[in-house]
Amino acid sequence: MLNTNKTQIDSDGNIILQNIQGSTITIHKGDDANAIMGKLSQLHDAQLDALLQIIEKQGESLEGVVKRILQDFFKVSGLEKGKYATLQEHSGSGDNVARDKNIHYYLIKHATSLPHELSINIPKTEDLSKIIGRDQDLQQVRELLQEKQKVVVVNGLGGIGKTTLVQAYLTQYASEYAHILWLGQSEGDNFVLDLITAPGLTLNLAIDTNGKDAQTLFTEIVAKLKDIHAEKPNLWVIDNANAFLSKYFDYLPKPPQWHVLATSREKMPRFFVKDLDFLGEDDAVLLFCQHCGRITDEASIRSVLKAIDYHTLTIEILAKTAQRHDTPLATLQAAIEHDLSAGVYIPHKGDKIERVTSYLLSIFDLATLRAEEQRLLQHFAALPAEYISYPLLKNLIPETETNIAATLQDLSDKGWLLYANDPEAYKMHLIIAEVVKRKMPPSVADLQGLIGNVANLLSIDQTKDNPVDKFPFVPYGEAVLTVFPEAGDVEISTLQNTVALVLQSFGAYSGAKALLEKAVRSDEANFGEDHPMTAISYSNLATVLKDLGDYAGAKVLLEKALRSDEVNFGEDHPNTLVRYSNLAAVLKDLGDYAGAKFLFEKALQIDEARFGENHPKTAVRYSNLATVLQDLGDYAGAKILLEKALWSDKVTFGENHPNTTVRYSNLATVLQNLGDCTGAKHLLEKAVWSAEANFGKNHPNTAVQYSNLALVLQKLGDYTGAKDLLEKAVWSDEVNFGENHPETAKKYSNLGILLKDFGDYAGAKGLLEKALRSNEVNFGEDHPNTTRSYSNLATVLHNIGAYAEAKILLEKALHSDEANFRENHPDAAIHYHNLGMVLMELGEYKKAMLLVNKAYCIYFYHLGQQHPDIKKIKNSLYIISEAMLENGWTQAQINELSNR
Repeated sequence: MLNTNKTQIDSDGNIILQNIQGSTITIHKGDDANAIMGKLSQLHDAQLDALLQIIEKQGESLEGVVKRILQDFFKVSGLEKGKYATLQEHSGSGDNVARDKNIHYYLIKHATSLPHELSINIPKTEDLSKIIGRDQDLQQVRELLQEKQKVVVVNGLGGIGKTTLVQAYLTQYASEYAHILWLGQSEGDNFVLDLITAPGLTLNLAIDTNGKDAQTLFTEIVAKLKDIHAEKPNLWVIDNANAFLSKYFDYLPKPPQWHVLATSREKMPRFFVKDLDFLGEDDAVLLFCQHCGRITDEASIRSVLKAIDYHTLTIEILAKTAQRHDTPLATLQAAIEHDLSAGVYIPHKGDKIERVTSYLLSIFDLATLRAEEQRLLQHFAALPAEYISYPLLKNLIPETETNIAATLQDLSDKGWLLYANDPEAYKMHLIIAEVVKRKMPPSVADLQGLIGNVANLLSIDQTKDNPVDKFPFVPYGEAVLTVFPEAGDVEISTLQNTVALVLQSFGAYSGAKALLEKAVRSDEANFGEDHPMTAISYSNLATVLKDLGDYAGAKVLLEKALRSDEVNFGEDHPNTLVRYSNLAAVLKDLGDYAGAKFLFEKALQIDEARFGENHPKTAVRYSNLATVLQDLGDYAGAKILLEKALWSDKVTFGENHPNTTVRYSNLATVLQNLGDCTGAKHLLEKAVWSAEANFGKNHPNTAVQYSNLALVLQKLGDYTGAKDLLEKAVWSDEVNFGENHPETAKKYSNLGILLKDFGDYAGAKGLLEKALRSNEVNFGEDHPNTTRSYSNLATVLHNIGAYAEAKILLEKALHSDEANFRENHPDAAIHYHNLGMVLMELGEYKKAMLLVNKAYCIYFYHLGQQHPDIKKIKNSLYIISEAMLENGWTQAQINELSNR
């Protein structure tokens, strides 16, 4: 037996003993586990007895790995002094098994001897209070692991906060686990290598790696992990897992002994998926403010967050960048587009990042995707960053992209697309879209099918389509055009035209103008000024300029388009007829009624000859010409044409078709001008009924009919009925268009005038001021719509005694009228009259008499002696005359002014 005096702990904490051959062995306090166990394997039972005595008497002198390994060894349950030979029996390996194998076996078998952290790198969260908006997610993970005993994968988009959530979980619940293992999975099928090279794992499991291949080590590690028994469960975290992990599912230890928690961008079979969603807007604001105290305007913060679609990692990067560099808000908002310089530390990387977008690009690798997956991502990058239903995607993505359903599912499973169920829909996040655009930018040729399909969805067939039905597809056209901002391809020009025409119908005239100007430049470059394609773009841009009040600019373009079509197609071609009609409409706005009438008549004559009187196209020509006759005061002629158009549409479409509804409404306005308000009411009631049946009560088309009928009821003295309809019309337009749309402005004006008649001047003034602001923004100060708003508001100011303010507005209205039309235009007559009545109140009787008399002459010329409005003007002249007599004017002086 070994002399115990030769087994001792020296002053440095090293253990000195002898081996079987009598040679001195020293277990140094700095030895690792493999070295210590190698030395223990050289000792026989008597030597181990002596070592046990030393540990029992002087164990407090030991430290570090030495103390733990030795104490663990001698704490083996049931192991008694002098019975170390039983190690071989427990191992089941026979007498020839090496002693170090027995030691290894017992160290693993009795897990109380293992360290709490099996791997060296166990990332935790410094402060749980800084984890924002994830309390419910943490609780759900806890329930899935602890109560439901699931093998869980936290799934979500890259940079959404999966690893942060798991770190928070580990920090909060670490003490409830006997042992913790953290493993980061690398790309590809490298799980075996990832496990056997996990820092500190083989050391802490006391596994000798010498001479063993990778598969042997992997099997031994997994076996020893599964063989750990403790009172508490163990936790294995696999971070950044990929789909290859599913191959090893059966190798993983399972509940209740082990809780396995993975994070992944990919959906993995057999794992229970815990989807991690984006932070809510309020929590996203809190996260931003946690990292940036320089920006305190919450509205501005929300604007930045919306621009990055609430991507968690990007929020942190931008907030830290703003804090470090005091970045202006506008710069911050364009950070992704311009790859903003950052220089901030991000835990996601574990180091500083130099530029925002460059780093985001680095964490998404497109190279691992199949060619069809890459093509589909290119298509998504040109679509809005919103959930798109599967049926719509089938209409958008060209049929050449085969097996879309399977590819969509694969991209969703791999974390490149976000998926929503019930109904099935897919979305590409803004950050992913930016990655695709920069790493794999699509060409017009790549997306030719998508561009064409979007254009088809937006195209308006004037004979059957309602433009409002096209509004939801505008973001799709705009998204595609954003990808190709400077492209001059024919496909892009076509799409610019279709998007612009829908924007025009929506009242977004400035946006339509910008797109059409690009289309014109492209077509001129591709085809020249005289090509039919260029003529279409000229014509479309001209109609928008007309809406914006630029009648001169519209006229120039339409004249160019008309010359082109006359040369290319001849005077009788349908394209040429469209140009005649469009040019005529502009001439009408310019007050050139004769020129407009000539062109409308020419178009009508050609279509009557080609199609006959009862064709829908001919009905459109009748209606167009009627509008000019109405402006010329030829209400009887307009009535005849509109009755023919109405009869034609009834035969072609039926009484309740939307086209027929428009004819009812147009004819009703002429009847109203003729003083037949009862007949107008009858037609408009039919129009309202038809619109409600076709579109519902909240549709913009229905709102137009509500408004038109209300104006007639107002004329008939049914103010309550008129008010009810106008309030419904206003509500509908506010919902469908918003408060600043031209259509909404019209309804505000109509309701405001009605409230004036009710005596509610404050309510009327508020609505008319809103209408005026809207028209000034949408059209500018000199547009006829704005002019009418000046005049309408002036009448209310007149009623409340604000004569000076009313005078200013009416003078602006007249200046605009004289610039846009001519002095004897019916609209100008209204403003002459209104200004004259204001001047009377201000004591400027001579000017008042001259202006109202001028209005009377215009009314008489256009409306005739028997029209109700003539009576109104005569009454105004009488009121001015009475005021002049009361203020010292003689009847002779008054008569002289009246005869001028």
